[in-house]
Amino acid sequence: MVIWHDTEDAQRIPAEVFQNDKVVMWIGSYPVEPGQAIVVEVEISNGTNGPSKSRVEAEWKYNDYTRNNSYWAAIVGPFTNGEKINYKIIGKGFDHVEHVQVGSFKVLPRGQQDTN
Repeated sequence: MVIWHDTEDAQRIPAEVFQNDKVVMWIGSYPVEPGQAIVVEVEISNGTNGPSKSRVEAEWKYNDYTRNNSYWAAIVGPFTNGEKINYKIIGKGFDHVEHVQVGSFKVLPRGQQDTN
């Protein structure tokens, strides 16, 4: 199993996250096969308290048989202005081996663009 995220066909929506937004994380996996599962582990740091953690199961959405890919979505959030979000996407396939993608974003106040 191979997984990917934050690509043209498996985007994080919205790309820039503002306070109170929920985020849809699209995830692709290859090949299409039974027994797959994907979870997203989220760690939220706000600078004042220690990080909080949550875990969300991605929901299988559809297969693209022409490319032999499956597509999944997980919804995380909403978040608070200034929070730093680190996430780990973990896929397990027929081989029972964990396949991981990581990412992060910062929650912005409304009207501000990310300058990173």
